[in-house]
Amino acid sequence: MKANVNGREERRPAREEKFKVTPEMLKDGTVLCGLVLRFINNRNQENMFALLSCLRDSNVFVPCEVNMNGRDLEIAGKGDNPVIFPAKHKVTIKPQLYKATDGNIYMPFYTRQENAKQADLQGASLVNLPYEKLVEMLGDNDECGCFVVDPHLYNVILDEDLVRISMELPSRLPKR
Repeated sequence: MKANVNGREERRPAREEKFKVTPEMLKDGTVLCGLVLRFINNRNQENMFALLSCLRDSNVFVPCEVNMNGRDLEIAGKGDNPVIFPAKHKVTIKPQLYKATDGNIYMPFYTRQENAKQADLQGASLVNLPYEKLVEMLGDNDECGCFVVDPHLYNVILDEDLVRISMELPSRLPKR
């Protein structure tokens, strides 16, 4: 507690109480992108954990090869928004991999749809996935074990240890 100018005690909310996360806040990736920028500007442990905690609860935009039934492809081409459409048959997605100049192979994802430039996607579709699902896909991939966040823009690397830590952190979303 702290006294205000009138001498009365004022209860300050604990750090956890100050910042409540909602799914709506995380929907377009702006909060996540802001945390990436904050980490880039000050690479300390607090900023890294804030980024990893937010990732845990976020959806990310992943360049993927998408395979689907021909009838679904027809529906996709006819819709007002070809990016979002209901698929009635089996759809498989395979995340794109990125080979860096250092020879390492990474699985890229973008914090915001706007951060992905068409030239960087190399013909892949941009798929919005929960981060947890992307971690599962990374675990199933024998070629790489690391993520690159916003490649060609920020290039934040999340190695296997950071990915594991991100999944061990508690969710900040309210329980439903």
